[in-house]
Amino acid sequence: MRSFAVRFFLSLGIFCLWQFSNGQNAQQIEIVRADALVSAEKDGKAAQKLVGDVQFRHQNALMYCDSAYMYRDINSVEAFGSVRINQGDTLNLYGDHLFYDGDSQLATVDGEEVKLVSNEFTLTTDRLVYDRVSNIASYFTGGIIESKSDNNRLTSIRGYYFSTAKMFDFKDSVVLTNPQFVMRSDTLKYFTNTKIVNFLGPTTITGDSNLIYCETGWYKTIEDQSKYFENAYLISDNRILSGDTLFYDRKLGYGQAEGKVEIEDTLENMIILGDYAQMYEHKDSAIVSREPLMIKDMDGDSIFLHADTFKVFEKDSSKYMLAYYGVRIYKSDLQAVCDSVSYVLSDSTIKLLGDPIMWSEENEMSADSVDLYLKNQELHSMYMRPNSFMISQVDSIRYNQIKGTEMRGFFKDRELRVIKVRGNGQTIYYGQDDEGKFIGVNWAESSDIDIRLADQEIKSITFIQDAEATMYPIGELDPKTELRFKGFQWRESLRPLSRDDLFRK
Repeated sequence: MRSFAVRFFLSLGIFCLWQFSNGQNAQQIEIVRADALVSAEKDGKAAQKLVGDVQFRHQNALMYCDSAYMYRDINSVEAFGSVRINQGDTLNLYGDHLFYDGDSQLATVDGEEVKLVSNEFTLTTDRLVYDRVSNIASYFTGGIIESKSDNNRLTSIRGYYFSTAKMFDFKDSVVLTNPQFVMRSDTLKYFTNTKIVNFLGPTTITGDSNLIYCETGWYKTIEDQSKYFENAYLISDNRILSGDTLFYDRKLGYGQAEGKVEIEDTLENMIILGDYAQMYEHKDSAIVSREPLMIKDMDGDSIFLHADTFKVFEKDSSKYMLAYYGVRIYKSDLQAVCDSVSYVLSDSTIKLLGDPIMWSEENEMSADSVDLYLKNQELHSMYMRPNSFMISQVDSIRYNQIKGTEMRGFFKDRELRVIKVRGNGQTIYYGQDDEGKFIGVNWAESSDIDIRLADQEIKSITFIQDAEATMYPIGELDPKTELRFKGFQWRESLRPLSRDDLFRK
């Protein structure tokens, strides 16, 4: 009985030992082949030296080299010359030197040119660490990734490749080069299967005709479409487009911005603000809507213009800006309202269309259309036609008035100095003495009239030809009915009083 028990437990022990040994061997690195194998010692460790067409296997990975040391005690391999690791059909790792730890499944490959090759890309560096448990490859001394399906080439100081997710995470001096642009970033993620790039730090994208900056965003390299956030802007052809969010289609040359939008034209010293903008590079045009505001430097001052929509474009070598519906303009010495504005930036002409009204100090001016002419970024003159009208208020019921087919006004030192009325000229002017008392009202008609102003007040009126004038005593004619020309309207309530007042509803 005792003999049987001894034999039974001895057999059970041998069986368990065999099972344990088999379990351990399942995780051991296996020698598949070698031309020669001898016992050796390296760095004080017992090893087996393999020479010539060496091949190992560990789980589903095959390792090849010219020679190697195998350390069975620590389940590791150090390989030299023509090193290659193959894992499945999609991933190969090449180098000059390999150290592989079978327990941690960590492979470190060195060499003059270490390559990680997949169906989508080739990664080149001089030292790569590949963790077979997490399927993450990493480098820390600079790497180059070249796509096999497009012309993208990416470099960085550090990088991590997540094989399962097919995603690269690049850090430090990241540069993505494409035939159409160069992208530079601090941190960037690149998905090799979808070819989508995510950037998570300050990033610039420089093309032949534009530059984009942002601090977060994504880029679909196949579609050539991108979206940018956080301090994002696009510079193209002396124009800077910025907003909370930017979208750009490089193939179409189309840009879109939303939220705190700003388009700055550095050539024209002009800025357009709004909440939504579209920019068409191939047409050299831009549209801004949702509470847009134009700001332009002019004669040491700024002019502000608000409308429902702005459009900037080029046609026949001339650059235009259109503002339409509900236009309101404010400048410290000039204000206006109208339906729409056409601004020819090339020859500095501003056309006010659709019931335009202008105010310059005490004077309210209107006509069917008004043209303003700039010279050296200063307001030089204006042309009003037809049905031109100029009114200034004397008191609550009395108004000086000038009317004619057309009027030309000339500015100097930011003040209206001369008005020339041509065709059917008419004036109503209240005369006052030095103490401000009325001495009469002069009603005059003349084909052409010249008027000179100083300190925004009429100083002289000259009737050029066919003049007829009558001075009426105050009180003889009713100032509300008889002393108002046909078409008289005093619309001071529409006058913008400040930049903020342009958005009055």
